[in-house]
Amino acid sequence: MKKMSLTEWSAVSEIVGTVAVVISLLFVATSINRNTAVMQASNDNFVYELQYGRIREIVGSPGMASIYVKFNQQEEMTAVEEERFYWDTLQELGTWEIAFNRQRDGMFSNEQWEAWDRYLSSVLPNRLSVESWTEIKEWYADDFQGHVDSAYAKK
Repeated sequence: MKKMSLTEWSAVSEIVGTVAVVISLLFVATSINRNTAVMQASNDNFVYELQYGRIREIVGSPGMASIYVKFNQQEEMTAVEEERFYWDTLQELGTWEIAFNRQRDGMFSNEQWEAWDRYLSSVLPNRLSVESWTEIKEWYADDFQGHVDSAYAKK
């Protein structure tokens, strides 16, 4: 059996090293994809929890439930009811902003964003008047303002 020279051993070690680097890069890519999926699922869950917290408040509070009944039946609300409804609507607007920002930053799945955006862009312009939105829109970043403005334009 012939002994390998140092040059031959060097070539073999380069091949082995290259294969090891490729394998480790594949492992890193797989880990990043898995972490991205976990992060997106976590953000999806976060937005659902925000929304379900609101729903629990509406369902669990006779006062909030009656406010929504009055709104849906276009009945007159007291000043206190209008104020509670307004701040509840702003809370939902905040959920939309969180979903928007996380989608923009790549932390929210496209599929979930599209579903949330369809829902929120159809609901919120009906709950918050254009005048109210115009008064508060400066509280939000320009890109989100533009997004909400486009929902109002479609209304």
